[in-house]
Order: sequence, then C-alpha cells, then structure tokens
Amino acid sequence: MKEKLILILIAITAVVILSGCSLLPRSRKDLDGTAWVLESYGGKAPLPGSTMTAVFEDGQVSGSASCNHYFADYQASGGRIEIEGLGWTEMACLNPEGVMEQEREIMSFLGSSATYQIQGTRLVLKTGSGQQLVFSTLENQR
Repeated sequence: MKEKLILILIAITAVVILSGCSLLPRSRKDLDGTAWVLESYGGKAPLPGSTMTAVFEDGQVSGSASCNHYFADYQASGGRIEIEGLGWTEMACLNPEGVMEQEREIMSFLGSSATYQIQGTRLVLKTGSGQQLVFSTLENQR
C-alpha cells in the first residue's frame, strides 16, 4: 500500500512539472513593468489626436485615457485579469470632438476586462461580453 501511495505521489508530481506547474497560480510578472498604447477598442480605432496608454506596474495599471488620467489595481493569473477600483481624473475635453464619449466607453471596457493575452507586441484585453481593447507596446510607437 505504501509503495502504491509513493507511485501516485510521483505521478502527480510529474504531471505538475510537465504541465508547467499549471496547478500553481501564475504571477502578474508577464504584465508587470509593461507599457502599452491603444490600437482599437470594440473594433474601432481611437479618434485621431487621442492617445490612450496603459502601464502595468506593481499590481497597478494607470495611464492616459486621452483626456483624463486613470488608475486601478489589477490581478492577473493564467490569462484572467481583474481590474478593481478604477478611477480617473474629471477634466472635460472638447478636442477632438467625441473624446469624452470615447473615454467613457474605453474605461467601461477596461473596468470589465476578464481575460488578457499577450501576442508578440500586442496585448488584448477582453471583457466577459467579448469586447476587446487591443494595445501595442509603446516601443513600437517610436
């Protein structure tokens, strides 16, 4: 019986090791220290003259939402992401026209992000309803 138990424990250990320790929670290290600029939201390109950024650092995401600056806590593990406590400054901007509506829509998508995927130089955040925010690395913008 003891030998059977040892074989079972060895088998479980091997499965965990071979699966890349997928039973253990992943850290947010793949997002931590990264900076991104928005390419599209909900299938639309940002308005010309507006720029939205996202910087992930030490469990916080922050950046420019085009007019206002935003900030939130985040946790990411295994392709899932939770963004909590989303807040932003409350400036009003008139240019480009429609920037405030765009900003509200983008912040709504950001606050309800459920999954993330890094695809080369792109970050895709997806809401539970399937809306996407697609970013590229800031380095690609220079």
